[in-house]
Amino acid sequence: MLLETILAQGRRRGSQTAIVDDRGEVSFSQLRAAGSIMLGHLNRCRRKTERFGILIPQSAGCAIAFLAARLSNRVPVMLNFLLKPAELVEICRDAQLEFVLSIRYFKEHNAALRDAGLEVMLMDELSFRRIPWPRQAPKRSKDDTAVILYTSGTSAAPKGVMLTNQNLDSNAQASIEHAKFNGQMTFLGVLPMFHALGLMATCLIPLSLGCKVVYITRFNPAAVIDAVRKHHVQVLVAVPTMYAILAHSKAATREALASVQYAISGGEPLPVSLIDEYQQRFGIPLLEGFGLTETSPMVSFNVPWARRPGSVGKAIAGVEIRLTDDSGVDSAPGEPGELWIRGPNVMKGYYNRPRDTAEVLTADGWFKTGDIARRDADDFLYITGRKKDLIIMGGEKIVPAQIEEVLRQFPGVVLAAVIGVKDAQRGEVPVAFIQWNADLASKPSPHELRAFVCRSLAAYKAPREFFYVDSMPLTPTGKISKRHLTPPAAAPSTVDA
Repeated sequence: MLLETILAQGRRRGSQTAIVDDRGEVSFSQLRAAGSIMLGHLNRCRRKTERFGILIPQSAGCAIAFLAARLSNRVPVMLNFLLKPAELVEICRDAQLEFVLSIRYFKEHNAALRDAGLEVMLMDELSFRRIPWPRQAPKRSKDDTAVILYTSGTSAAPKGVMLTNQNLDSNAQASIEHAKFNGQMTFLGVLPMFHALGLMATCLIPLSLGCKVVYITRFNPAAVIDAVRKHHVQVLVAVPTMYAILAHSKAATREALASVQYAISGGEPLPVSLIDEYQQRFGIPLLEGFGLTETSPMVSFNVPWARRPGSVGKAIAGVEIRLTDDSGVDSAPGEPGELWIRGPNVMKGYYNRPRDTAEVLTADGWFKTGDIARRDADDFLYITGRKKDLIIMGGEKIVPAQIEEVLRQFPGVVLAAVIGVKDAQRGEVPVAFIQWNADLASKPSPHELRAFVCRSLAAYKAPREFFYVDSMPLTPTGKISKRHLTPPAAAPSTVDA
């Protein structure tokens, strides 16, 4: 299992660097020792419940806390430190937590948690100088819950996803084989570990392989580029929004990013225009993938030797895929349908939510994602939209992702999001929110934007209104939070189409 593999790397790799963060470097032997010492601290906390929260950004400290949680055979709940204190308290209540491991930086969050009756231990106030005692990893079943991760809440309230030891172990191994990762690579971690992709791709996979991971606590394009250059990073994992911001950085050059072999993108659709831009400017193929918290998270992803822009690659080993119509019948070959997934990576269920679990997991193990997808003749998978995101206007179905892809190709558009708003005559109509490049003074008129969309798509799909916003509301995992996009909340520069 992953825990045993990481502990073995601690013995095998010794003084080799495991993690670099803003506090310095940690070797594999130090990582193993710190995990054992942290276990001792956990055993002294007053609240000895099975679950406890980890409120620590991506760093050596977060990796050590996760390792100690697994050594103690307890279930870590990776908490979203970007939430407001009141929101965080609600998550802790939902997870029925009594104890949280945090750091001093989160003063308001820690105070709110204590006011709510939780015990809070600050990791950066603990001593790590004692010599750890020899200890074997606890025996665990493959079906035991290994971690609880909360969904990002893009379109609904967050839910706690229970992932088992088998979920994590199988997904890590299949992803390593799919991408042909090896122990000589250096990974860059900019995604938080409460994000399933951040935990898997920038912690569990590299540390189990014996790779070095460089963590950047707060995403900053200049810091990312500096870290890539300094540490010769080969594997970069981020969300499309981060790649878009990185591309606009003046420090981003072909030479600065020359060491990157894998630039993996997940979390939301990756615009083909951005893929083209990275290939032309930096000589880097952006490799889009697909996964969900409920699937541990990897389902499929492109690799340098087998990729198709616009697709999310082929499924990793052990993952079965079905595309179905509204009645659950398989779609005809080449036709779109709702994506169903089955395999050892599919979650145990939502914590304390049996009804929600039953709605998405079938009796024979299929997870109904709610995503609309299609497959080509070579088994490359294409995500075309969300079942719940479809805009139905006068009986016509409109896919927002299709319009967003076109709008992102308009020069000067940094981000675009399309939602449906109620209309008395047509049921719903599409409207668009545009984040414009701040370096460009003039903005296009709504008529120009509509004409641009109509050159690629049917006229009825063109947004009826356009709203300029200074910045998009983002979930902590970097996705555009569409449930926070409403016309009344738009910036004063709203324009009517």
